[in-house]
Amino acid sequence: MAQEPMEKLNRAEALILQGEQQLKQAALDFGVQFAQNLRQGIETLVRQLRESLMHSDDVRIKQYDADLQSKLDELNQQMRQHSTLDLRGL
Repeated sequence: MAQEPMEKLNRAEALILQGEQQLKQAALDFGVQFAQNLRQGIETLVRQLRESLMHSDDVRIKQYDADLQSKLDELNQQMRQHSTLDLRGL
């Protein structure tokens, strides 16, 4: 049973790193203005999740983890769509 909370913490930390990497990649590939509102939301969720981890707030960790995953999925979708549009324009 003690392993489950540790797995949740590890998952949350990995998601934070994934979010930061995806934001950097989006900026490199498409510019800092790309999906700006979505990017700001992700930055906020990364910060909130990190703070929740520091305070061991399990309820917020669970919520921010789910919210961040959803936003990252949305960013990935927009990046794929933008890449597809760029390829069509060539």
